[in-house]
Amino acid sequence: MKNSLSRKFTLAMVVLAVGLILVFALLSQLALDWNFERYLDQVQKQQNRLILETLAELYSESTSWQSIRLATLYVGSTSGAQIRVFDADGNLIVDSLRGMMQGKHGRHWQSVQELRGDTYSYPLLYGQTRVGSVEITHLGQEGLWTTEARLFQQAVQQSALITGLLAALAAVVLASFLAHRLTGQLQLLTEAAEKWGSGQIEARVEVDGDDELAVLGTTMNRMAAKIAEQNALRRKLTGDISHELRTPLTTIQSYLEAFRDGILSPDEENLTAVLEETGRLGSLVQDLQELANADFQKRLVELKPLALNELLQAEVERLRPLLQRKELTIHLELPAQTIYAQADEELLARVLNNLVSNAYKYTPAGGTVTVSLGQQAAEIVVAVQDSGIGIAAEHLPYLFERFYRVDPSRTRATGGSGIGLAIVRELVEAMGGRVDVTSQPGKGSCFYVYLPRP
Repeated sequence: MKNSLSRKFTLAMVVLAVGLILVFALLSQLALDWNFERYLDQVQKQQNRLILETLAELYSESTSWQSIRLATLYVGSTSGAQIRVFDADGNLIVDSLRGMMQGKHGRHWQSVQELRGDTYSYPLLYGQTRVGSVEITHLGQEGLWTTEARLFQQAVQQSALITGLLAALAAVVLASFLAHRLTGQLQLLTEAAEKWGSGQIEARVEVDGDDELAVLGTTMNRMAAKIAEQNALRRKLTGDISHELRTPLTTIQSYLEAFRDGILSPDEENLTAVLEETGRLGSLVQDLQELANADFQKRLVELKPLALNELLQAEVERLRPLLQRKELTIHLELPAQTIYAQADEELLARVLNNLVSNAYKYTPAGGTVTVSLGQQAAEIVVAVQDSGIGIAAEHLPYLFERFYRVDPSRTRATGGSGIGLAIVRELVEAMGGRVDVTSQPGKGSCFYVYLPRP
């Protein structure tokens, strides 16, 4: 893939560079020819004007054609031009080419006159009177292009060709370098993705630079880290569930085997122990069912403006007897004005029940639980604060994950199934809100529920 993409990229760059060079060369050549022809035309006309002014001045001095004949022959041989002079009736007075053909230079002018430039015709004036006309044709050139001009044009074309070849070579080298660099980074990304696909999720992309590919590599590294984190949570979740199921099942199996072998008698005490273990299994299944219901209810949310003052007061009074069993005190702090939030009444009641129950589990007897209501910016804030054992900082980012428990002993008496807070997050996000937590070990925790305004 790398070589194929590299060749394609290099070929594309070379084709583009060569194409641009050819277009630029063509446009430059056309512009050069056009401007050079303008220059040659101006030079030609200026030279013709000097010849015409010389002949006119000679005629004005002598008012005879004799001096014109001699001057025409001389000027023609020195300027390389065929000059023909006619009188007012159109009769030929002199043709410089005939004189140029005589003498030792005749053969030279014979060969040169095969290439003829454009013929210019001018009136020959004496004062304001037209006494004749002059035709000037420069020999040894094609139109405006003299031999020297052609040589200059060829030199420019050769220089442009050499420059174009050097530019094309530079384009090949530069394109190869860029293609190698680009495809090299893509190859690193591909290799990392292939490793992840084969299960080597710990592999990372070596990020170099700050371009789009580097940003992509950084994003892929973050994605891999997140996948590794989720895999760790998944393994932990599997271990938690298997442990939660294994412990009561093992206990029940031990009691039943003891009953069968006559080691224990199925009296009230032993049967109560078996029933407690089946109750643990039932509670776990109920928690799992509640989590499934939370996922299902996310699709059945009915949001409407709720008066939270009344809702919180009703829920706190309903939960007060539960907290009194553990000698816990619950406080409710409400603002004077009624605050409304966009929420689902049933789901919000379940959220409050789970948060207060969580505070009940982790707050020692004699502690306090405070439920408060406030507002900030575009959100309504419901807070549940306790004076319990608190949570270490390293556990806070994972507290709302499913089956995550801070308690390493995994006892349901203190740790629960690790589903309650996951349900809280699911339900709050279903209502368009978010949850957060702050905590200090030994000083308690505070859970925040942020809900949108109506």
